[in-house]
Amino acid sequence: MLKRYRLFAISFLIGWIGISITPFFDSVVVTSDYDLTRHRLGLPLPIIEQNTWLTPLDDAFPFELGLVSPQENPTKIIIGNYLFLVMAAVLFVYMFLVCIKLLFKRIW
Repeated sequence: MLKRYRLFAISFLIGWIGISITPFFDSVVVTSDYDLTRHRLGLPLPIIEQNTWLTPLDDAFPFELGLVSPQENPTKIIIGNYLFLVMAAVLFVYMFLVCIKLLFKRIW
């Protein structure tokens, strides 16, 4: 029984860390129509929203914008998307680990 909880704890840790780091690897191509005051990042759904006060020059478009400094730009978590993605990732990793465990039981 303790092994099942350990497997779930490992799944939770992998899923939580995996989803939490996605904004660091996401970027958006900004055009003149993009609303810079609501800059959203995260994969596959946006999980954070940053309010930026960037005012690029007209000839600067298009440019790529990733995560900007949270100390200078207010950042909030989109909690619904975040919880959904964490639960989905934890479930996926847990099922994957259970399948691996069952395969090893059959082999040995």
